[in-house]
Amino acid sequence: YDQYARRLHPKLLVLVFVDNDFVNNTPVLRALQLAGWSRETGKHRLEPIVRKRSDGELELAWSLPRDQLPPSFWTPLPWTARARKKATDHSWLAAWLYAKKKALFPADRDYWDPPFIEQLDALRRQPGHAALLEGWRPTYRPDFLGRFARRDLPPLFEKALEYTRFALEQFRQRADRDGAALVILATHALERYGTRLSERTSQMAATLGIPVIDQADYIRRQGAGLTDAEWPHDYHWNPTGHQWAAEALLEHIEQRPEVCAY
Repeated sequence: YDQYARRLHPKLLVLVFVDNDFVNNTPVLRALQLAGWSRETGKHRLEPIVRKRSDGELELAWSLPRDQLPPSFWTPLPWTARARKKATDHSWLAAWLYAKKKALFPADRDYWDPPFIEQLDALRRQPGHAALLEGWRPTYRPDFLGRFARRDLPPLFEKALEYTRFALEQFRQRADRDGAALVILATHALERYGTRLSERTSQMAATLGIPVIDQADYIRRQGAGLTDAEWPHDYHWNPTGHQWAAEALLEHIEQRPEVCAY
């Protein structure tokens, strides 16, 4: 938003919120999910990183020196992941075959297999992470997203909620500063594991005064099922899913025309 959208002087910001945002807002879970991207070279992608200041308050940082990055970025990268990354980075055929493998065998993904467990064990041996990882000991196919659908969460997942609320607050502050209306488009994927992810999103949004458009509710009102919005082997929107998202947003604007007033 800061680097691209703000220069357009938007009247309405639509924050598309998906189920994996809970994971992506948390440096440790994000590093585990990425299965070691670039750790072997000492580089990191330019992503917003949330860190705590000495006074305990959260802040947003764009680029951090290596010694200030979460230790999880520097856990050893297994040779299998290094070989797969080298192949897919340099070969369209390898990347295509890897994508096909994930589509046909969704349970067999690089961050679900033993390399993931190796990285998690390495994290537990690092100072400060043992307590954070308490209560989460997956042995096979750990379910990042499904874990957020449970009532009681391990400390690491509670922190993910804290970081996600901070992320929403950042958008709220920017919208207020720039005179834009802000709305969250909660995608149908939030109900893949029941309603708790959607409920948690709505609760956080309510405390910040951000309206929520519920795509799952819109789809049900069309007499359709949630899976009708996605590809057979991919949870992303298919053309119908994109259409329903646009229609749900248009419905919101028609009911509240003031959000786009010039």
